[in-house]
Amino acid sequence: MLLESVKIKNIRSIRNVSLEFPPTTMLFYGDIGSGKSSVLKGIEFALFGVLPSADLAGVSLLRRGEEKGSVELTFSIDDARYTIKRYLTRNKKGTIAQSKDSYFIEDGEKTKYATKAMRRKILNILNYSVTRYENAKKIPLFRYTVYTPQEQVKEILNADPEERFEILKEVFGIEKYETALKNVDILKDYLNRKMREFDGRIRQIGAPETVIPQREREIESKKVLITDLEQQVQGKAEQIAKEETEVEKLQTEINDYTSKLNEINRKEREIKDAKDAKERHSKELERLDQEIIGSKKELEKIPLIKIISKFSEQELKQKIKEVREKISQHDKDKAVINQKIEDIDDLLKKGKCSLCGQKIHEKERFEEEKKEILDKIEELSTNISNLTEKLNNFDADIGKLRESLQNKDKRDSMERLIEEKKKRRTDLQKLVNELDKDKHLISSILKEYDIKDLNEFKKQEQEISRKFQDQKAKHQQVKMGKDNLDKQILMEKKDIEHLENTINELKDLITLKKELDENIKYMNNLKNFSSIDFPNLIRDIEKKILAASARQFNQYFKEWFKTLVDVENIEVEIRPEDFQPIIIVNGHESPFNDLSGGEKSALSLAYRLSLNKIINERYQEITTKDLLILDEPTDGFSQQQINRMQGIFTKLNMGQMIIISHERTLDSFVTDLFEFKKENHETVIGKGKSGLASKPVFTSLNCPACDASLDISGKDDKVIVCSYCKKPFLVERGYD
Repeated sequence: MLLESVKIKNIRSIRNVSLEFPPTTMLFYGDIGSGKSSVLKGIEFALFGVLPSADLAGVSLLRRGEEKGSVELTFSIDDARYTIKRYLTRNKKGTIAQSKDSYFIEDGEKTKYATKAMRRKILNILNYSVTRYENAKKIPLFRYTVYTPQEQVKEILNADPEERFEILKEVFGIEKYETALKNVDILKDYLNRKMREFDGRIRQIGAPETVIPQREREIESKKVLITDLEQQVQGKAEQIAKEETEVEKLQTEINDYTSKLNEINRKEREIKDAKDAKERHSKELERLDQEIIGSKKELEKIPLIKIISKFSEQELKQKIKEVREKISQHDKDKAVINQKIEDIDDLLKKGKCSLCGQKIHEKERFEEEKKEILDKIEELSTNISNLTEKLNNFDADIGKLRESLQNKDKRDSMERLIEEKKKRRTDLQKLVNELDKDKHLISSILKEYDIKDLNEFKKQEQEISRKFQDQKAKHQQVKMGKDNLDKQILMEKKDIEHLENTINELKDLITLKKELDENIKYMNNLKNFSSIDFPNLIRDIEKKILAASARQFNQYFKEWFKTLVDVENIEVEIRPEDFQPIIIVNGHESPFNDLSGGEKSALSLAYRLSLNKIINERYQEITTKDLLILDEPTDGFSQQQINRMQGIFTKLNMGQMIIISHERTLDSFVTDLFEFKKENHETVIGKGKSGLASKPVFTSLNCPACDASLDISGKDDKVIVCSYCKKPFLVERGYD
């Protein structure tokens, strides 16, 4: 896991800060209280949310006087990149809690999560135990592998040995063995309860093996009875077949009789219907004869009109239209001429023009003009009279034409009606002739069935029906007897099936009884094992795990303390039973508090780094092992001790390291420096320049994995691959 960036708003002393983290060793430098730890607590809050037992309660995180704060953290694991953002809000009652607006970005996809779901997501990504930490108030694995505040390391060293051992057991995962021991009593209670339960069930089962022979004898008795009943059923089946043959014979006789009777009844109805139809048809023939005679007389009354005009009705209508248009035009011309005559008469009478008032000097010309006009009027009147006469002739012709057509239609219709009635009469006569033929059918049917008296034949129905019902009742009685035998056989077979099931259940009970007895023996053995052998086994496992961890821990602890404190009169080691650091000064055990400030810091740092190294080695699957955060690791250190830390950091081979200090004494071997200041009660962060660039570079170093000497002159890579063991490691270049 490598941190890439963080954006913090209104967290502790920080109002609004954005930082980008390079994959190097960084120094957070600044005075005490300048906000260095605020950034780290913001990172921890972004990962795990509010943790009251780890100084990450909401009230201690949200900046005073603010209603809302947030942290957005971007980090990478291998090739995957993640962004998580959490919010803190203050409600109306003043309570501070995480907001539901928090979200997570993975593969560019943004997803909102509830608080617990978000923590489960992060724990899965970091490969931390979800069951252990999803509801925890602190995350010890993170605190002891990635970031341990300075005061907490010293608390571990000063703590009661049993209390410190409990903390380390949780970190090492040994507490699960203690939990297993605590669960032994629960297991023994469970086993005792189960053994009592199984013993009670055995007593309840009783002795089923004594009941099975009795049930088997009952089954044999019923099988003998079933054999006898099946023989009786066979006899009944043969009798039923015989009776069914008689029933079928009588049924055939009834069907034959019914068919004959139905045929006679049908023919009787047909003859009766034929007589009725003949009577109706005869009356219909008489009526049609009368109607035909009447229609012929009507036809004779319709005259045939001779048409003189050579024009059709449509042509006559067109000519009438043309004549009327000419008469109308002559009337209009005549009206115009009459107006002219009136105008001339008025002019002659007054002697002057009525329009201009000029006197008339040519009176003879006007009189001559009037005469010509009168001649024209007479000509028009003659034409109108001739046209009117022509119009009347046309009207008369069209009337005669219409009357002729109407009379023709009437005659044609009457002739068709007479023909239809004649055809109807012919059809009726044929039908009457056909009906006469059916009169002799009933006699021929009676002869065909050899029946002399029709009424006597109909009375035979009762006798045949009685015989059929008697035979049918006899057949039903035999069938009922067989059915009763079948039912009895079925009941006996069900009894046998029930008895066989009972025997199987008894056998199952015998098997169950044996299993319960074996379970009781097994549980009793398990109880004895859990009471004696299991606790001893757990203790042995704990001792081996602790011994292995203590050996490795002690190796790193002694080596790194000796590196930091190079004095011959002080020796340190770890007590394997409880990981208590033992300090030997001049051959005598000395208390931790008797050490100098620098020696205490060196012991704390060696203990912290050894703890980090062991946990990361034991938990290979966790993804935070490439990140290390050290809080004030050089408090009280001399410059010589600070210089020696370079070798320790090289052996740690961390992908990314953040060192928090209120001094700049470490900038000689860090790559990036962040300077923290406080201005107007707000944290301000600046990017400073480390002293690494001014130092001579490495020309050779030893591989932290195999301790082989490597020549790296001319190489400026941050990651070197060992030419012997082929393992990569990070090089922090600063001094030779």
